[in-house]
Amino acid sequence: MKAKAFVNSLFEGYEETAELADFKEELLGNLNAKIENLIKKGMDEETAFSKASAELGDVSALADEMSLKKRKEVFEEVYMDIKQYMSVKRIVAYIIFGASALFGIAAALITLFSVKGAGADFNASLKWTGFFAELMPFLTVSIIGFTFLGITQELPSMYPVSKKRGAWYAAAAGMIAIGLFNMPVVYFARKTGIMIHGIQIDNFRMLIPVISLIIPFILPGIGILVFLGFTEKDRLKPWAKNFRNKAVENEMAMWNDPAAAARFGMFSGAIWIFAVGLFILFGFLIGFKFSWLVFVFAVAFQLLIQGAMFKQTKN
Repeated sequence: MKAKAFVNSLFEGYEETAELADFKEELLGNLNAKIENLIKKGMDEETAFSKASAELGDVSALADEMSLKKRKEVFEEVYMDIKQYMSVKRIVAYIIFGASALFGIAAALITLFSVKGAGADFNASLKWTGFFAELMPFLTVSIIGFTFLGITQELPSMYPVSKKRGAWYAAAAGMIAIGLFNMPVVYFARKTGIMIHGIQIDNFRMLIPVISLIIPFILPGIGILVFLGFTEKDRLKPWAKNFRNKAVENEMAMWNDPAAAARFGMFSGAIWIFAVGLFILFGFLIGFKFSWLVFVFAVAFQLLIQGAMFKQTKN
């Protein structure tokens, strides 16, 4: 409560907008994190608050004569834009989840090459059932861990999400992973059971329990990710926002020029007409198995032209 009151005092006299409320919430979170870090280093709570608030107060003094927008920029650039390198605990966590994934892959491969059945088809079904069943728990845990660590890690250009929000991202990734890994397990286990009992069943009925896994696992996971994506705040740091805005302005300047847009359209049309012609020609000469590569070169050539026109427009 003391930290919240202190942050509110820094913006006395300013209109309480939704944007300002969001900014104060981020600033408060940063202040609390700094206080917790000082407490971990041995300070008592009161001393840690005094030190962190004094530092923030020094930054506030720099912005006293500025507008709210400029004041926010000062806080972001001087106080909140501090590089936070990965802690030892986070590095250890990455190693543990990486080891979990490697262990799961190794155990699954051992199962794949060691299982023996009574027939080629039965043997294959049993092997793949064991392979995916062994792989699922270890890779699922690794995916959950890597998602949480990655989404809550501060980057040079982006602020991290909160741990609570990161947990939702990790849970969604875990649900999707469980559904995807369970699909082959259910399919091959069902196939193995059918072989044991000598039952005849068509392929569509074989796939019904596999497809049904989409409902309890994959669809909710995708739904959570979509919700988080639509409600995600812009986490770019000030310099990254400026870089993005300038890139958008330069891009719009090129496409708003009718002459440049017309030239690019003509070049693009010529490239793709030529590419289709080469595809057909090479298809008959060397085979369509390789002639599709001309489209790769066509895309690359079009990007080069776009880059050249963008540079010309910028200059």
